[in-house]
Amino acid sequence: MATQPVTSPGTAPRLWRALVLAAMVSAILWGISLSLSAQFEGFSERQRNVRRVYEQEAVIARLVSDLRKAEAAQRSYVLTGDAGFLQPYEQLRATAAARVAQLRGLYANEARPVREHIALVAGLVPQKLDEMQRIQDLHAREGRDAAAARIAQGIDGRLMERIGQASGAVKAQQDAFLAAQLTSGAREAVERRRLYTIALLLVTAAAFAVAYVIWHSGRARHKALVEAIDAGARQMAIFNSALNAIVLINPSGSIEVMNPAAERLFGYPATDLLRRDISIIADLGPGEGPFLDRIGLTDDGLAQPFRPLVRARRSDGGIVPVEVALGLMALEDGMHVVAVFRDVSEREKVEQIKDQFLSTVSHELRTPLTSIVGSLGLLRAGVADALTDQQQRLVDIAENNAHRLIRIVNDILDAEKLQSGQMTFAMTPVDLCDVVTSAVASMSGLAATRNIALLVAAPDEPVMVEGDKDRLVQVVNNLLSNAIKFAPSGSRVDVRVMRDGRHGRIAVIDRGPGIPVDLRDRLFTRFAQGAISGRAGTPGTGLGLTISREIVQHHRGTLTFADAPGGGTVFTIELPLESGPAEQGKPDGTPRLLLYADATEAETLAASFAARSIRADPAASIADAASAAGQRRYLAMIVDFQFAGEDAPALIHAVRAEPHGRALPIIGIVGDGQAADPDRTAAIDIIDWLRKPIDPQQLDAAIAAAMARARVDMPLVLHVDDDPDTLEVTAAALAGHARVAQARDLGSARAFLADTRADILIVDIGLPDGSGLELVSDLAGTERAGTPVIIYTAQDMGGDLREVEAVLTKSRKTLPNLVETILAIARRQEGRKDE
Repeated sequence: MATQPVTSPGTAPRLWRALVLAAMVSAILWGISLSLSAQFEGFSERQRNVRRVYEQEAVIARLVSDLRKAEAAQRSYVLTGDAGFLQPYEQLRATAAARVAQLRGLYANEARPVREHIALVAGLVPQKLDEMQRIQDLHAREGRDAAAARIAQGIDGRLMERIGQASGAVKAQQDAFLAAQLTSGAREAVERRRLYTIALLLVTAAAFAVAYVIWHSGRARHKALVEAIDAGARQMAIFNSALNAIVLINPSGSIEVMNPAAERLFGYPATDLLRRDISIIADLGPGEGPFLDRIGLTDDGLAQPFRPLVRARRSDGGIVPVEVALGLMALEDGMHVVAVFRDVSEREKVEQIKDQFLSTVSHELRTPLTSIVGSLGLLRAGVADALTDQQQRLVDIAENNAHRLIRIVNDILDAEKLQSGQMTFAMTPVDLCDVVTSAVASMSGLAATRNIALLVAAPDEPVMVEGDKDRLVQVVNNLLSNAIKFAPSGSRVDVRVMRDGRHGRIAVIDRGPGIPVDLRDRLFTRFAQGAISGRAGTPGTGLGLTISREIVQHHRGTLTFADAPGGGTVFTIELPLESGPAEQGKPDGTPRLLLYADATEAETLAASFAARSIRADPAASIADAASAAGQRRYLAMIVDFQFAGEDAPALIHAVRAEPHGRALPIIGIVGDGQAADPDRTAAIDIIDWLRKPIDPQQLDAAIAAAMARARVDMPLVLHVDDDPDTLEVTAAALAGHARVAQARDLGSARAFLADTRADILIVDIGLPDGSGLELVSDLAGTERAGTPVIIYTAQDMGGDLREVEAVLTKSRKTLPNLVETILAIARRQEGRKDE
């Protein structure tokens, strides 16, 4: 592209003229600034004086007004004898000394005549109050007529008149002071106007120097133009000689400039594409809307600056595969986009050849590998002869490596299916907890060989999604395999299942070295991870993450990674959840909930439950809640703890005292700023906490949990033990057989039993604050004396323990024995109920 010739810049100006102009302008500005500053200072001083006078007048005016109100109130008291009229007087009497002191302080720095009048007022106020007090005392001793006679003497009125005259004199003197201030301000304004006139003349004189400024500006522009032309010539040389096609696109998506390489790549002369839309040669931003929005421009830049494969169109109608790098250029008419196109036709041909080769090799390897694995399995099972330990070890090595080869072949074939769109998915409702369980079970052997622990954290309720379980297990297997591969020996890999709004998540967290910075942008591309696998010492195909991401995307989800706190990497699968839990009925008709909340909250929740075919019975008081719990069985009670406040313990105690309320599950609701204490859950059998505003999915999960527990009338077991692992294992073993409340010391157990009746107690002897046998003694002689108690301890128990149901030693009796003992007690209790 040709450039325009540069004209002569002319002669350079002299410096002294610029210095003179700068000095003149500076002097004028300083003069104006000092004048304005002085004027502002004077104005501020007058403003402070005015505020001070107004404050002084307001204080003395309020004092005089309150004296008049007190005088009028006193006279009403004398006439009626009603002491209530004396309230203004009593209030004034209580604050008079402080207000007089305040008055003296406000006028302490005023002129002497003003201070003298203020001193007079300050002296008359106590006299006035004393005279009013004498009138009240006279009324109290001798009656209304005597008090009225005293008022008629005029002493009271003369005091008030003198106070008014003194305060009026103060106001007159202060008004004169304000008038003097205004006069002074007007005089200063005239002087300032004269000064500004002089400044205007100076500015007018300085205007003659504008020619120098204009000339100087022209000189600077000339110099900048020369530099710009020089820089432009160098950049144009680079632009024209670049091997990659470069196109400048304006904010509306039209082509402004393209280099010769672009002309050669797309077959268009640059003039033919000028001001035409970029979509003629490539769809960089398909869809509707402004071009910059379509290409993903945000405040942080371009969301996807690199496009690995775009099908571009040539002038002859041919398609050329290109990769595109996008950059931004901010110009006066908006943000422009610089698109750099690289022809990848040859690379595409190489990829096709490679894909064909991999497909052929994969299919040819699969059949013999299947036979090898089958034969090794038969040998390991002893079909031929029993194997020695050394032979068994060799067979295991061969079988493990054969399985690894099969996984590699499967990855290659899956990558080919995904790329060709031939992979099928059997979509059914799937619990992500089951997916993780299956994946962890299949990878536990590999983890054991690396001495790595697999730790799973999952919620008790299902996390249901719509998906292909086998494919999701394949994704988690791949993430676990990578995590185990990169995690240091002896470390751990965490697998977490969780809900997040309308999505379910699986997170795999390792303690490895993390993802290298140079591989992060292409981690999910094919064969990218092979370099990382080599660093781990175990080679891989580099296809696993690519396949995993494609599978997750087919489930309308995302697969992302981030640095783990403390080192390592977190890979997260996020999938949309299924709709809320299916509505569950009860044999006796529509399920019911007992609702303790204020009227507005109760109405909103009741409408929400009605949409779920659940009836909610509101209770606005403890008595109503206890009565409702005594009349019928409910699935659960929902308690708004913000509404219940300090009455919450009494409410729960009252409901638990009713036959149908003793085992009633509770769902707690807390306000946005109110803390929910999870440690209280075990103590009062709260199955879930919900925070306002209530998340519908969390509400669904809580109701589903209540419904699941209501399917059978499970006994309530209080387990008292200071070992959290024992508590957790026992609760897991009793899941589905009993509801388990937990306490870790005697104090917590006693607090629980004070409000709730347990069906069975499991008690450890050695507790932090005493012996568990003290609970047995506490029950003796009370209405709960017949509660079955099981001693479950690591200590050897001797002596006669007739008052307990059973004594089980932790090291000698297995957990199934404990479960069976509890079930036997529950069956016996159920039989008594039927009788």
